[in-house]
Amino acid sequence: MRGDQLGHSAVKLEHIRFTNSCAPLLGISRSWRAMALKTLCREYSICLDSESDRTTTEFTLWPTPMKHDHSGFYCLVNEIAISTTSKNVFNGKAAKQLGSLKCADESFNSAKVLKVMLNDCLNDELSDVPVATSHVKGFVALVKRLMPRVTTVKIEYEGEAEDQESVSCRAFERLLSGLYSGSDTRELTLVNCGLLLPAVSNTMLNLTKIETIWDTTFDETIELIRLNAATLKTLEIACAQPTKLVKLLESRSGSNGSDYLTYPNMHTLHLSSGNITRYKCKPFNREYIPFPRLEQLSLDLVYPFSDDVLFRGNTKTLKYLHMAADPTTINLLNNYHTFEREKLKRLRHVKVDVSYVNGISDVTTAELVVGFVMKLAHRAQTLEIEGQIPKDALLSAISLSDHCKDLQLLVVNDLCLSLSEILTVIEAAPALSDLYCRSLGIGDDLKHLSMDQLVDHLELKYKHVGKNFKCWKLWHSQNTIVESAATCAMLLACICPKFTYNVVTSSVRAKYNNSIIKMLDTLPFSKHKVDLERLLFVGWDE
Repeated sequence: MRGDQLGHSAVKLEHIRFTNSCAPLLGISRSWRAMALKTLCREYSICLDSESDRTTTEFTLWPTPMKHDHSGFYCLVNEIAISTTSKNVFNGKAAKQLGSLKCADESFNSAKVLKVMLNDCLNDELSDVPVATSHVKGFVALVKRLMPRVTTVKIEYEGEAEDQESVSCRAFERLLSGLYSGSDTRELTLVNCGLLLPAVSNTMLNLTKIETIWDTTFDETIELIRLNAATLKTLEIACAQPTKLVKLLESRSGSNGSDYLTYPNMHTLHLSSGNITRYKCKPFNREYIPFPRLEQLSLDLVYPFSDDVLFRGNTKTLKYLHMAADPTTINLLNNYHTFEREKLKRLRHVKVDVSYVNGISDVTTAELVVGFVMKLAHRAQTLEIEGQIPKDALLSAISLSDHCKDLQLLVVNDLCLSLSEILTVIEAAPALSDLYCRSLGIGDDLKHLSMDQLVDHLELKYKHVGKNFKCWKLWHSQNTIVESAATCAMLLACICPKFTYNVVTSSVRAKYNNSIIKMLDTLPFSKHKVDLERLLFVGWDE
């Protein structure tokens, strides 16, 4: 979870489209209407169906009952998505379909982002390269006329080429070249198309983003990545064999010290794998720095290297880190002093997965893992922990250190916290505004108090706590007692003046609201009824 998820106003407006309730915003005032339209009209989709010759266009974000094509809103479009097949482009049908649309006579002058989605299998049904190329040029010309100011081109292709020397492959090469021409940002997503890669790799120079899957297409994909290493800003790879990731850092000639690859402009690297086997590889030369400007690193797999190579040279740039925290990885990186306090000064958003850890209930292992998490959280504004982390060790570490003084969002969806434990977290993290966890109710330490006594006790003990706390997302489980969780929310609202936003799952929302309504008419909550009614505004599921 990244830090931009802290802004509730923007997120609410974005999610309104899922509830089909955005229409009322359009009639509130001129300023509200302008803001709503700017959001609702920013994405426009064009579907060119190759089978039925049917075409559909719509503003993607409009609520379902209100979807329509209104040329008066074209000036608000920021991104256009075109979905078709490459075969449809090569035989000229896509150009005819696009040219017949009402919007074809318009220019989307505000549209800066073009997304083209191609889903089919290239084959040799086409026998004439000049004819296919002519159709490609016609299609590209129409797209460019439609979007004269496009700066970002995203192409997604899912399929497989039967013959890398086929007419279709050569036409596809020209399609990519034409669509990417003149754009500053060039993104490519490839799935199941290894045979296509060698035929078009020379066309794809200056790509800024590659997203792909490594399976049988490994050799072709790594060559594509190497060719674009100098310009790549984002690289996302899902791989079946993490051991091959070492090839990312080796040039074509081998793995000698002078033959390492450098990615001078890479700011986002995302590696993932379902294979949790740990492989040993040879450590790299200490002077080698592959990612000197890395800002976001996401490792959804066991750490795949034998040294700190991914963290070298980017201590002043790294802002977001997602990684698995298992004892082997922790000890490895601790030996290199990777996360000492004076390092990674710009790291603000941290996501740690402890599900890879065996025997985490062991005291020594628990202390090692929790200590590692606290190191990462030293300057973090957002911290998300996946998996079962020992609660007592975590709460103790949080309350006894100053590591969480800047923390604004804490996500521990697998932890059940009592009211006292929630307040322990809020007290240790004075900047905390959002907490995602499960509810354990009021807790054994407070259940002997009457509700009046409880409010007085909490207001006295936590008088200066929770001034920034705004949102509690209750992660519901079968063991959650909804009424007890609602009581905790009411008590939190008595202490935390800004706590106005509670998110519960839709399955228990009515029961939760009914509990709040009942308590509002009983002491001591009835004395604060006007203030506490804000809790009846309940957020949506994600």
